[in-house]
Amino acid sequence: TDMLAAALSALERANLDADFVEALAELYPTCEAFYFQNCGKLLLAEDVRSHQIEGPDRFIRFGVNVRFFNIQGTEDMLIDTVGMSTLFLPDLQYHFHGMDPNWVVNHAYNAASYILANDNPIKDGETIDGIADGQMSREIQWKCRYEDALIQPPRGVVDIHMGEYASGKR
Repeated sequence: TDMLAAALSALERANLDADFVEALAELYPTCEAFYFQNCGKLLLAEDVRSHQIEGPDRFIRFGVNVRFFNIQGTEDMLIDTVGMSTLFLPDLQYHFHGMDPNWVVNHAYNAASYILANDNPIKDGETIDGIADGQMSREIQWKCRYEDALIQPPRGVVDIHMGEYASGKR
């Protein structure tokens, strides 16, 4: 829907896309669901019509999917986002063990929102606040590296190295 908007900033494109979805929900009152092909997310139309989200988090809610995978034969898990590449921003990837995956899902949505709202200020090798007891913590810093995604679709991601919880070789 925003093919001709490529020259706009990521935030402007995100708002344009979210406005477009809301307009479709209004134009088609009998529509029951919206499918977002870029991220594989299916939302009930009523959820789109009744949301109270403002700003860049609208796009995160509609157009970004956080996925969870158990790595067979191990205690490892992988959480990633799909959909940020629509805005020419990196998706996120966490390969880890020993932490509640719900905390990591929440972290992924918050980090994606931060990247969108701030035009991706994260540089390769910098750190991001980690998680302690389910809450973001400035005392724990996780290193960020730009890599290729471990799971399809092929795309660039910010790999979040979760310190003592990190899995895999880097």
